[in-house]
Amino acid sequence: MEDSSDFNINDFNNLITQANESISCGPSCMEQKKKQELEKNYLDAETNEASASQQLFTAKQEYITYTQGESGYNQYIDNELQKKSETITRNYQTKFDNSVNTIKTSINIYDGLLINFNNVLDLYKKYKKENSDLEKKLKIVYSDTLTNDRKNYYEDQGINRIRTYYYFLLFVYVFIVFVFLLSVFLVKTDVKMRTRLFILFLLIIYPFVCYWFFHFLQKLFIYVKSYFPNNVYKNL
Repeated sequence: MEDSSDFNINDFNNLITQANESISCGPSCMEQKKKQELEKNYLDAETNEASASQQLFTAKQEYITYTQGESGYNQYIDNELQKKSETITRNYQTKFDNSVNTIKTSINIYDGLLINFNNVLDLYKKYKKENSDLEKKLKIVYSDTLTNDRKNYYEDQGINRIRTYYYFLLFVYVFIVFVFLLSVFLVKTDVKMRTRLFILFLLIIYPFVCYWFFHFLQKLFIYVKSYFPNNVYKNL
């Protein structure tokens, strides 16, 4: 057993050595040494890890061969290969099933998209036909509007023309009545005053009874015409 005084002397010597190294090396030197030490430990661990697998395989091979013989080791290898092949097969089967499910899902999505596309296409054709019909109707309405506008224009022209004739004839009528009125009292004639006043009266009431009078004549004409034979070939 080592003496306690020797142990203390060794620790003391180690402390002196470390102190000398610290003084002689400095902080940067100590940092560099620490990096080199850590790098060496990392490389040693990596080397041990790389050789551990082979060492394990060799030890396992020697143990099984020694305990079970060469045939036992071969059986062990066959079993391991069988397990690996089954694992690989399961993995590929899982991947294949996932791919099949993905393809089925894609096919279902495609079928849904195809149905939606056909529905949208049918809707587009329907709207296109409706728009075409509406466009035709709009053209007809626009044409009818233009025709009606032209008719209204010509009708307005006709009404204005008739109104012009009406005011002209009204002026002529008033002028005639006025002249006849003056002639009743200013012109000497053999016609009796009563007759002249009666004629003047007829002239005055003429505008008020002419419409009813001509309307009556029109009805009378139609009534009389109905007794005459019609031309049956007129509309052929």
